[in-house]
Amino acid sequence: MNSDHYEMVPIEVGSLVWYVGYGILLGLIVALFFFAPRSGDEKMERWEAFLGWFILANLFWYQGMALLDGIWMKEESLPLHMCSFSQILLFIHLVYKKDWAFQFVAFWGPLGGIQAFLTPALETEPTFGFVLQFYLAHGLVVLLPIYLMVHGGRRLIKGGVWRIIIITFLAGYVMIPINALLGSNYMYTNNPPPVDHPLVQGEWPGYLVWIQLAVMLLFLMFYYGFRKYTVAK
Repeated sequence: MNSDHYEMVPIEVGSLVWYVGYGILLGLIVALFFFAPRSGDEKMERWEAFLGWFILANLFWYQGMALLDGIWMKEESLPLHMCSFSQILLFIHLVYKKDWAFQFVAFWGPLGGIQAFLTPALETEPTFGFVLQFYLAHGLVVLLPIYLMVHGGRRLIKGGVWRIIIITFLAGYVMIPINALLGSNYMYTNNPPPVDHPLVQGEWPGYLVWIQLAVMLLFLMFYYGFRKYTVAK
């Protein structure tokens, strides 16, 4: 892949946009954990359907903005990053009630989305629309799976974390030839992310070893941290 084809725009830590992003995250925390319906509430089913369609609309909102602004590129605009997959999985789970989708997004959403908050970067200059879309998308994939476990009655399958880890690794391997074909870097499997990250060390393919070790460690930490929300199947 030729990384000179495009360039991500990192959001500087401590900048106004950076603070706005964390303000959106805080607002979502307050809304979901203090005001949103909980399991057993008669409004819960409609609320979940609304969230599912809102997430899908937000995903398409980016596509529309990118097309209108003339920055849409197959190398970076397709929904093939883990956070994009997480948005699609949330839609499938919330609207169509597919538990398998929740089992994946429970790990991919929080642990993938939080990386975007730690090292945020946009595919264009930080205009209002793109900043709002970015932080809403990543804030929701981080928080909604946790909200659904804590207040929505969802449960992780006991021991299922190993299956999720293996499939996550396989998805990364599949993305390598896809990126080679598209000239892209989805899921950052063909080049290191364009931002400094403590979990990414070295060049391709060595840094992928660090990423896989980090994925395994973080997934296991998340699983055991939320083990009270597991159920045997």
